[in-house]
Amino acid sequence: MGTKMQHPIDERAAVTVHDLTVAYREDPVLWDIDLSIPTGSLTAIIGPNGAGKSTLMKAILGLVPPAAGTVEIFGHTSERQRRLVGYVPQRGSVDWQFPTNALDVVTMGTYGQLGWIRRPGKAEKQRALAALDQMGMADFADRQISQLSGGQQQRVFLARALVQDAQLYFMDEPFVGVDARTEAAIIELLKSLRDHGKTVVVVHHDLDSAPNYFDHVVLLNVQKIASGPMAETFTTENIERTYGPSKSARTKVAAS
Repeated sequence: MGTKMQHPIDERAAVTVHDLTVAYREDPVLWDIDLSIPTGSLTAIIGPNGAGKSTLMKAILGLVPPAAGTVEIFGHTSERQRRLVGYVPQRGSVDWQFPTNALDVVTMGTYGQLGWIRRPGKAEKQRALAALDQMGMADFADRQISQLSGGQQQRVFLARALVQDAQLYFMDEPFVGVDARTEAAIIELLKSLRDHGKTVVVVHHDLDSAPNYFDHVVLLNVQKIASGPMAETFTTENIERTYGPSKSARTKVAAS
């Protein structure tokens, strides 16, 4: 049998995925994904429920093991690049009853730069306060996270990602359960990160807002349906291939 051809690494890509398959109890959740996410892009991962969107993100981050395939971040394995990566998980996956305040949650974002021995000091606390202020949450620094609204909790988690000063950010459904004001603040932040050369990858569910929010898109339904610049890829045909005809019919305006 012949040897499988090695894929070249795209040094211009923030994320490169080759032949990625993830299975739970032998049932494939992701199947043979090949994917490249450009550096400096604001990218949405879009697909129906059960499409594997969050799993793809976690597999790229090394949080779930692949059955096959490889992932590179800026041309190297994800293990070597962890300090360059920030992650905001789904809000529903976090234990918000944990007894800590907003400032302490954000300060946790500095741990990766400090290592295991050093503890956060005055400089780290100041950076955490500045990140809270950037998200409009400075007045809530001492508030217990369980006492915050859903939108406020999401802002705290975004501030924690900001204080990491990462090059590549992953955010899993950051707009779910937040009010319109918080959603506007989040997308302003994401675009600002992109405009400063950062790469941002977001699991997103709202087809109507996607063309206005993102410049690159990955359409996913267990397999990669399509990926590329939003203007070229987010078409009625590709949405129909991803969701089926009924969804496409309702989103023709969004895709046009």
